[in-house]
Amino acid sequence: MSENRIGLLVGTIAVTVMVFLILPQLILLVQSFTAEDYLSFPPKHFGLRWYAFIFGDETWRRALSTSLLIAVLVTPLAVIIGTAAAIGLDRGPMRMRKAMRTALVSPMVLPHVVLGMAIYRVFLPLRFDDTLAGFLVAHLVLCVPYVIVTVGASLQAMDRSLEQAAMSLGASLPVALWRVVLPLVRPGVIAGAVFAFITSFDEFIVTYFLASRQTTAPIQIFSSLSYQLEPSIAAVSGLTLVVTAALCGLLILRGSMAGTTQVA
Repeated sequence: MSENRIGLLVGTIAVTVMVFLILPQLILLVQSFTAEDYLSFPPKHFGLRWYAFIFGDETWRRALSTSLLIAVLVTPLAVIIGTAAAIGLDRGPMRMRKAMRTALVSPMVLPHVVLGMAIYRVFLPLRFDDTLAGFLVAHLVLCVPYVIVTVGASLQAMDRSLEQAAMSLGASLPVALWRVVLPLVRPGVIAGAVFAFITSFDEFIVTYFLASRQTTAPIQIFSSLSYQLEPSIAAVSGLTLVVTAALCGLLILRGSMAGTTQVA
């Protein structure tokens, strides 16, 4: 088989997989603009009725506000902790580096059901469950690994001679980290912040273990699905999809601009 045919086959498979993954989300997004009392595809009448409903309904507004508040608070904390951890792993002893990295990024690969149960068992005796602080700590456990991975990748690609040159010219280590290292790993920091925000805003399983009175958007969606499938659920899902896609698009655009600047 020639290289052209192999490339065509790989491209066809890639496009098929992308369509398979994206098409259900596009269908849901179109359904969210229905003006009817039920979901249908394609909708007979289009409108923003259910988007107005979720912003006007107290339950949905409170759930969305809680999710947004947690994500906004978690993101900068995850960036600070994850960036510091990534730099520490990059500069730490070689023997402990692999074990520490594995331990720190393990929440990315462990099932969230296991994490949720473990965090709940720790928080319950401390009466830390169903509190904003408890949600923040639990979401940090999930979000920090993404920052560690993205910043760590940027550190691996960084030219260490620039930092050494700054220190040879009299800059202290903290100054070199602030003025040289952090600007160079900025793409990794931004990517980590985007992933942290999306992960926190969309998190359901761990939050479900901790929540009893407080409600986030994913928990409210699950609760609504337990009774009936309303277009309001599609509207919330569509809103979440648009926000997630916009953040990922900004991240891709930022990477493309950085690559163009580097080439220039």
